[in-house]
Amino acid sequence: MSNRGLFAAAVISVMGAGVAVTYSPLSAQNTSRSADTTAAIEAANWSDNVTITIDAADNTFRFESDGIPSHGFAERYLIPSDPTDQPFADKPAEFFDVVDSAEFFSGSDIDTTITLGPVYSDTTTDTSLGMIGVAISGAQIFNDYEDFERAVTAQDDQVVHDHVAFLDNCNGHTLVDGTDYHYHGIPVCIAEAMPRAGQHSTMIGVLSDGFPVYSNYDVGGIVVVNEDLDECSGHFGPTPEFPDGIYHYHLTADEAPYMVDCYHGEIEVTASAGPGGGGPDFSAIAAQYGVSEAALIDALGESRPPDFAGAADLLGISEEELREAMPAPGQ
Repeated sequence: MSNRGLFAAAVISVMGAGVAVTYSPLSAQNTSRSADTTAAIEAANWSDNVTITIDAADNTFRFESDGIPSHGFAERYLIPSDPTDQPFADKPAEFFDVVDSAEFFSGSDIDTTITLGPVYSDTTTDTSLGMIGVAISGAQIFNDYEDFERAVTAQDDQVVHDHVAFLDNCNGHTLVDGTDYHYHGIPVCIAEAMPRAGQHSTMIGVLSDGFPVYSNYDVGGIVVVNEDLDECSGHFGPTPEFPDGIYHYHLTADEAPYMVDCYHGEIEVTASAGPGGGGPDFSAIAAQYGVSEAALIDALGESRPPDFAGAADLLGISEEELREAMPAPGQ
């Protein structure tokens, strides 16, 4: 997991669908609503650029990373000239900039704290744009979508021009400013680096509610498809790290949702604190416009109200779009 070389190709790998899961019924599995993930977090194959700090008193772990995936990047990527003009699949080559990742991409420090005692909830919570979890490669996990309306699925909006792709063969890319590398599908580079022929895949990350996430291989190496899972792409069952069973998520390859579009674990979703504190979800807004959260906050400045016209100009979007994305607190 410490290889930092660049990948030569940027074409999506397709993982085949298979038979449905047929192991023991839910009533025969461990369906405890709470879990202790401490041992699994401590033993996970975190890449060299990840630091994990266990806080036993708070029953949490701190994940720190430079955000650069240990498996490296494709050599080149397509970057949309207007990240809000979706979908991208029907756009001509002229709509995209072709960037060399070695020059364009930059690290994005990740510092987040996640519970070690996830609790299953009957009530689901939608995942938002931006980071919804962390991967053992040091990169971020995003949900399916490229837009607030949850209408454009990144994997289904894949586009390739002259052998250069929007998403790389790990199902990942950065925001348009070269920051915040993240996955929108099975991180194939991680999954294929940990082969377990005929067995359940090992943990490839943890979502923000504390429950683990896996690729699409279940017990016996059976390929999981969406119809095998609940509305949040999860189910209860045994995994290599939790042989007695745990609620866990699977990323899939057969059809959308490919990622996790809602949490089934208890999670407090609050608006990211922007300059001055409170307000809208800056992380999600930044992801919508393809820039880092820091770039968005810097563009808005410290004045109150923010200089929307100036910020929109810096971000390359219209003032109207920015105002619509940033309703007043409480709206």
